[in-house]
Amino acid sequence: MNPNFWKLLDEERTADGGPNGNRPPSTVHLQPSTMLHLLQLEWKKQKGYILFKVLLISYVLLLPSVLMIGKKLNLSGSGLPFNPQVMLYQFPTVWEWLAYVGNWMVFFVLGFLAVLLVTNEHAYRTLRQNVITGLHRSEFFQSKLLFMVAVALFATLYYALCALAIGLLNTETLYFDTVFKNWDLVPRYFLMSMGYMSFGLLVAVLVKRTGIALFVFLGYSMFLEPVLRYTQLYFWKNQSMNFYPLNVFEDLCPFPFTRQADFFLKENGFYLFLTPAQAVIASTIFIAIFLFLSFRKLKTSDL
Repeated sequence: MNPNFWKLLDEERTADGGPNGNRPPSTVHLQPSTMLHLLQLEWKKQKGYILFKVLLISYVLLLPSVLMIGKKLNLSGSGLPFNPQVMLYQFPTVWEWLAYVGNWMVFFVLGFLAVLLVTNEHAYRTLRQNVITGLHRSEFFQSKLLFMVAVALFATLYYALCALAIGLLNTETLYFDTVFKNWDLVPRYFLMSMGYMSFGLLVAVLVKRTGIALFVFLGYSMFLEPVLRYTQLYFWKNQSMNFYPLNVFEDLCPFPFTRQADFFLKENGFYLFLTPAQAVIASTIFIAIFLFLSFRKLKTSDL
């Protein structure tokens, strides 16, 4: 951690009402200057963590690399029902394939990062020190939220730049309509990033211990929720099985050709995947719920 962090925080508290945080909670407003300051304080803490750097570098390296592996493997003669050199790397489908790769990257990298944002505070007792020094709990939550938004924006911008670069380098004939045909995946990618991180934040606030929190995050996402969904499908075939939170986030940037899963529609009477509009609305609701619960827990929990 930056050795000047506590000095900077003390100076801020002194300027705003004393080192002991004498400002009443009602005067805490998220003004632009406050937002920037909280974001800077959070950055000064996080940039000192090696795992934070490892996670971000992993995302930067793996997002384009995983998709580009197909070029090295020469999948043209693999028996796939489409030409990989066209579908994976050319406009407009490169947006979909890279978003699906990013779906997995965001789940592991940004999801883990959101967990660590809070559990590290408990592990290193910086949350208690923040409050003692004068940082209100609401400001602590705001700093985490702002940092999550900044990371989600970075991840989304990087996804968009990678998709544009791969598409421009591999598409022979470029038309404006073709290049930006699936551009709506960009805001969905941001929402997906916020979704996974808001869930990770809630798990971390509830559990606090890093190892257990990561176990809960993975256990629910990869085991419990799928079991619940397909148990429901077995006993009660209803589209509500698609509205579990992690599945909702996943369906923002799903596997391409999802709407072609007609066999599932014929057997069960509904699609296995949500429409983009359904996924966006449901994701927004879940993100709001997760953030609200995280905020309420932070306001009332022991430090």
